[in-house]
Amino acid sequence: MLITTFLIVIAFSTTNLTITEPADGETYNGDWLTIKAIVENENEVPENVRYTLNGQSPIEIPRLNTDWYTYMANDLHTGFSESPAPTDNTILWTASVTGDTHEFCSPVIVDGVVYFVSDEQSIVFALDAATGDIIWQYDVVDYVDDAVTWYEEKVYVAADSAWCLDGLTGEKIWAFKPSSFYKMNGTPALGDGVAYFSFAPNSSSLAVYALDAEYGEEIWCTWIPFYSTGCLTLDGSKLYVPTYLGRLYALDISDGAIIWENSDSPTGYWDSSPVVVDGVIYICGNDGIVRGIDSVTGATLWTQEITAGVHYIAATPAYAYGELFFADQVDSFHCLDALTGIPIWSVPGVQHGSSGIADGMVFYGEGADRAYGKVVALSCESGEEIWSYQTGGTEIFSSPAITDGVVYIAGMDWNLYAFGTGFKYTYIDDLYAQVGSNELIVTSFDEGSAVAADTINFTVTGTGISLEPTRLLELTVTPNPFGSTASISFELSEPGFTSIVIYDLAGRIVITLVNNEMPAGEESIRWNGENANGAPVSAGLYLCRIQSDGTTETIGLCLLR
Repeated sequence: MLITTFLIVIAFSTTNLTITEPADGETYNGDWLTIKAIVENENEVPENVRYTLNGQSPIEIPRLNTDWYTYMANDLHTGFSESPAPTDNTILWTASVTGDTHEFCSPVIVDGVVYFVSDEQSIVFALDAATGDIIWQYDVVDYVDDAVTWYEEKVYVAADSAWCLDGLTGEKIWAFKPSSFYKMNGTPALGDGVAYFSFAPNSSSLAVYALDAEYGEEIWCTWIPFYSTGCLTLDGSKLYVPTYLGRLYALDISDGAIIWENSDSPTGYWDSSPVVVDGVIYICGNDGIVRGIDSVTGATLWTQEITAGVHYIAATPAYAYGELFFADQVDSFHCLDALTGIPIWSVPGVQHGSSGIADGMVFYGEGADRAYGKVVALSCESGEEIWSYQTGGTEIFSSPAITDGVVYIAGMDWNLYAFGTGFKYTYIDDLYAQVGSNELIVTSFDEGSAVAADTINFTVTGTGISLEPTRLLELTVTPNPFGSTASISFELSEPGFTSIVIYDLAGRIVITLVNNEMPAGEESIRWNGENANGAPVSAGLYLCRIQSDGTTETIGLCLLR
């Protein structure tokens, strides 16, 4: 009787659940796998999602948080989301909250709410992410040019003042404004209870303020002799500040002291902001050159000429899969290797804003000379167009945001767009399977009842994971498995740039242990089972990958707790 009831609920529910990993019918040469399921639940987060493997007790799968809480998704401005993404141009909703001349601001999405500030109207809107209905709005007077930042249930806005609004109600908490200034530029950066804003007292200088995030009181202020149109990037103990006709700065967040300055771009940076991944800053220059810069020393690691001598690049490069994605303002959209800057592909495309990446696709707003505005989705692998949508307005300046299967972007036709068919929630975890045949059932629940399920079968042929058998770098790990600390040993036949990165089984970077020049000979480093933020990672299987002098080797590490 219980089984009959369960089947009836499934049959009549509008909830859908799909297991995307492991693949149905696939054979794996390893028993540590990733379990991943996508759930559509009428735009409501399920009560919980559980899996059962081979009839064993159900285990709950955690939901993957794909909130896009600031410009380009996160503090490091990578522009990448682990969310699913729409494969066609179906519109979920539109909201008439933009203007028709200069909508540069990008949407920010947290906990099912879209926060968008209209440049033309100078109004901050909070909208229901599923319907586009306005929840609240607040007039911030003037000078809005960048996305808001959501932090600890508050919304921070750079406008005529530095504003802090209640994220739930839109009520003003505080506003900070120096005695005189020209305008504010750049999305604010937030961390450890401090809000960082940049004020321009005139068109040739900049004041970077650190304010108490709770009360808006000044902590420190640093003056920089150049104007900025880019966004601040917060990276641990450093704050990166791009300037126009000037330099790229790294400030110490404790007191605002300048740690280093890079002046390799003679004309500075216009709108492009620093992107930080594994100790490297990526940024597009006003001289038409893209640079990779060491975040510790400020030294330029590589340069790649894109439109040098022709036009500046306004886009902030988005980062994913070891590659950079952006368009120039002349005629092409580009994909570069992030390690070297070497071009991988380019296709026709013109962009003023920046890109967003999810599900193997890169999304951006296209337009040239304000003649048209189009939203475009390209394949990250090839640059082939997957879908596009012609808006009713002119060139799109806004950058997209992708969360829970929906792409949000502002047009200049009075519409904020949401593309997709509804929320798609991601549930992901490590899975330990048995050698031989396996049956996996994943079920979602609401109010204690099962509302959707999917079943797959797969085969495991051996323990551990299958790795490349090359031994050129003599990569070894001892002990393995390990409980607290593992020693990673390798041997370089000649000096060279070397990277050692720990990944989880979903391919996500856990921590970068080495990313610099190393001498020839035997070397050994240690990993203490923590991620890049110093937090202990969960028990399970991880991958250690070393790259040096064109050689790559990978080995599995088993962490026990």
